[in-house]
Amino acid sequence: MNRSRFFILIPFFFLIGCGGYHSRQYSGPELDRSQISIITTDDQFVTIGGLDGKKIDMSTASNFSNAMMWGGRFPRTISVLPGQHSVWPCYQNPYQSACAEGWIDLETKAGQSYILKHERSKENKKIIKFWIENQERTEKTRHQKLLNL
Repeated sequence: MNRSRFFILIPFFFLIGCGGYHSRQYSGPELDRSQISIITTDDQFVTIGGLDGKKIDMSTASNFSNAMMWGGRFPRTISVLPGQHSVWPCYQNPYQSACAEGWIDLETKAGQSYILKHERSKENKKIIKFWIENQERTEKTRHQKLLNL
């Protein structure tokens, strides 16, 4: 790669929100957006490390290539079939990486989006509280807009 291409690509990665990717967490053919649920995060460093009691499988072809592109991180957005789910939130930045001790349970509905939010403790900045809210269409994250989710 010549030097000019390198300098063109670097700003591109910063413009798209510094990482994260979408991972489909159901088998079979790709379904219409109205038939699935989307779970996304509120920050570029908040990721989804597991679903329904299992760690996100990074060995699948799409997850592996995306994880390598984004520095071995878990996805920021996943699509699931509607129903009862449990989500394992993680915080992954270049300086620290950890996942929550517990899982967050939620029931998803077809065509709905949910956002995994976080807040650092005021007393101890190393403690992060995670929760999931139903997301209104008006508050799509930049990440969702780029992925057209």
